[in-house]
Amino acid sequence: MRFLNKPFLSIALTLLLGAFSSFSALAANAVASVSQNSVTKDEVFLLRVTTDEKVSSDALDLTALQQDFYVGTPSFGSSMRIINGSRSVSSEWNITLAPLRLGQIQIPSFDIEGAKTKPITINVAVNKAAPTQHDMAEFQLNLSKSSLYPQETAELDVKLIIKADPRRLQDPKIAPPSSSGLDVEPIGESKQFQDVLNGKEVTVVQQSFRISSQKAGQFKLNGPKLTGAVVYSTNNSSATRLFQLDTPVETLDVTVKDVPKGYKGEWLPTSNFKLIQQWSDSQGNELTANKGLAGGKQAIEMEVGDSLTRTITMTASNLTQHQLPKLNITYPKSVRIYEEKPQFGTTKSGDAVVVYKQVLIPKEAGNISLPDVSQAWFNTDAQSEQTSKALGLELAVTASDRVVSSTPPVASAPLQQTAPTVINVDNPGFWPYLTALFAALWLISSAMAFYFWSRRGKITQSKHPEQRTSNTEEALVSALKAHDGVMIRTLFEQWKSENTDLSDEALQTVEAELTKLNQSLYGEAGSSAQTWSPELAIKTVKKPKRVASKKQSSSLEKL
Repeated sequence: MRFLNKPFLSIALTLLLGAFSSFSALAANAVASVSQNSVTKDEVFLLRVTTDEKVSSDALDLTALQQDFYVGTPSFGSSMRIINGSRSVSSEWNITLAPLRLGQIQIPSFDIEGAKTKPITINVAVNKAAPTQHDMAEFQLNLSKSSLYPQETAELDVKLIIKADPRRLQDPKIAPPSSSGLDVEPIGESKQFQDVLNGKEVTVVQQSFRISSQKAGQFKLNGPKLTGAVVYSTNNSSATRLFQLDTPVETLDVTVKDVPKGYKGEWLPTSNFKLIQQWSDSQGNELTANKGLAGGKQAIEMEVGDSLTRTITMTASNLTQHQLPKLNITYPKSVRIYEEKPQFGTTKSGDAVVVYKQVLIPKEAGNISLPDVSQAWFNTDAQSEQTSKALGLELAVTASDRVVSSTPPVASAPLQQTAPTVINVDNPGFWPYLTALFAALWLISSAMAFYFWSRRGKITQSKHPEQRTSNTEEALVSALKAHDGVMIRTLFEQWKSENTDLSDEALQTVEAELTKLNQSLYGEAGSSAQTWSPELAIKTVKKPKRVASKKQSSSLEKL
């Protein structure tokens, strides 16, 4: 009996071991590894996560890394191998990381569809040669006035000086100035240019802002802030580092004073207000003391129907264009008024300006008095109320011969009307028949012309797609030759948006080459990925495969 049972036990044990081995073979494995686990702050290293199953790129969640690391854009790929009839599949992620703090930082365990990796501890030391925020970028602020009145404006000039290579910036973001009690509005568009600071070439971004408030009080004006990252490397080390940009915020104090007690006029706070007036005749000639205007009398002679143009220009400092007052003038009924639309603008010195133009035409003879124009405003420098005034005119209007001659004359006695002579034609001759013949011939020729025109052949020329060469493509090729990873990624996304008819094969080819470039830039020294060549990527960019468009067939009607 014992002898008979031994083969049975052996077979059962073999089946049991086979079941366990097949179960372990079916279970997926996931492995996480790093290029180095002892780095300095801001030093870039590579995290590689692999699994022996074919999964999607979204199967790996990197959210847990964002608190302690700068996380680059991951590259993902799947592969399948068949060796001696044995088939194996794998999926792999490559992620560039840079620590954000000192000490021991742990890369957590990742769960990839049931397969879990082991956590990894990273030791982060101080980088004594690390640059400061001031070495990479700085802001320069200039506020024109720190003491204002309600509705008065001040100008804040902001200058951002980027001392690092702008091509190595990653995800730069500029937070504009802000305040909880002040209105902050940009003036125009920002300007960017190259400059030299202490012998070093820098990039300057300049922008001005308008600061104002509707109420009095003490306010804090927070300056702008630059965030992002800069890829750099030191001279004594080949390691790539990622410096975190986080410029300090400068705070400015702004005082908004109360409106003076007892002030009753129109509230127009400005340090400088001008009211300029100009008179011109119907020919456009300016009227001055030498041309029709006496020194203090301010009187001219005109005829009924002549035109007189009155131009009033208002300029004010520390105000916006639409804060300037409206022009309300009451003229006598003996004058017809044509008013043009106000023209707003800004002077070279930044003062707001508005121009009002009125055309005045006397309707009747006599003496006409044109009113003065006055405007009250508050001088913020002298802290007192002032009034600017533009004098009117006295018109001596006489009757115009042109107007009298233009009225229709009144006859003293009615003229005798001669009765019209009626001519009766008894025989019109052959002219009606000849006219009808020409009309019929014209109709027939028009119908024939329309028939042959509608039967003509239509030739449709096929349009060949033009070979598109843009500045983006040239810049992308230059960046590929220079192995500039940061600039390549930016230009590649822009190139894709400009070329919407690219085939999937062309895009996948370039993406694969960029993955190899990232491995060569951030991979381990001495690996096979270090010798990356941009030839294939450049060839694909210059002559990419595009989605075939439907061509219009050209046809010529047979004659």
